Amino acid sequence: MGPKGIPGLRGEKGKSAINGPKGLLGDMGTPGPIGPPGLKGNPGLQGLKGQRGHKGKQGDTGPPGPRGQKGFLGLTGQLGKKWPRPVSRRWSEVDEAEESFSWPQGTKDDPATTCYELGLVHPHLNDGYFYMDPNQGCPYDAVKVFCNFTAGGTTCIDPVQSQIKLHWEPVKKKSKTSVQWFSQQHGENKFEYAGVDVVQLRFLRLHSHTSFQNMTVRCTANYSSTAGTTHSANRIIHFLGDSGKEILSHLTTVYRKGCEAEVVVMVRGSTELHRGDMELLPVRDLGVDMRSLSPLVPEITVVLGPLCFL
Repeated sequence: MGPKGIPGLRGEKGKSAINGPKGLLGDMGTPGPIGPPGLKGNPGLQGLKGQRGHKGKQGDTGPPGPRGQKGFLGLTGQLGKKWPRPVSRRWSEVDEAEESFSWPQGTKDDPATTCYELGLVHPHLNDGYFYMDPNQGCPYDAVKVFCNFTAGGTTCIDPVQSQIKLHWEPVKKKSKTSVQWFSQQHGENKFEYAGVDVVQLRFLRLHSHTSFQNMTVRCTANYSSTAGTTHSANRIIHFLGDSGKEILSHLTTVYRKGCEAEVVVMVRGSTELHRGDMELLPVRDLGVDMRSLSPLVPEITVVLGPLCFL
């Protein structure tokens, strides 16, 4: 057998064969790796409302909120009827079934309401200093007063400064201001009264039907015709009340003797018409009308008496 020859030329393309029948499904191949996540789809439709769940436990109390604004002032109540102070009751240590009464003694620990009340329950007491608690509250704010049982049981409160002087230079007497006030010469300070505050003073007025205050006015010059008549004395001296209003002359009585005048200011609050007059006392300031005063008087002295209630 001889050697293999050279390959021949490629033959023409044969006719396409007829496709045979589809073969059987082969076995499933091994799963490939997971592909990257696809794009976010459109949101679906809202589902139906679910059932209400069980009530949870109460949470912890939160911190307090900020303080609210101050409310409006309420309406003033009607004036109540005046009643005597209720009597305190004390049980006996021997037998609790026996009840004993204790009247106020007018002391710091057991003050009375007014001197008039103290005189009714203790008619044997002499004039002197006692303690009063007009608002009938805690005895710590009781006021030391002078009780004048001889005058019917007046409750009197002493001024802090009883002797007052007003003086001026001759040049100042030509000032345009007609009335020179004590407060103008003393840094706007007005007359104060020992131990009594606004509340106790208000209740003293409610427990009383009359209040009065005496004053003595003296000139210091050798001149005896400062006030020729009672009416001229009223024009020279001016008094400013506790309410800030000037005390009018029809509420004052003047007894003049030379260069000295005794002045009594008396107000009554027994009727509703005059109830506002009780707020005029005590006297808080004193003024002198420079136009009516003699040029020979450079200074006057005022002795301020106690404020009294009955």
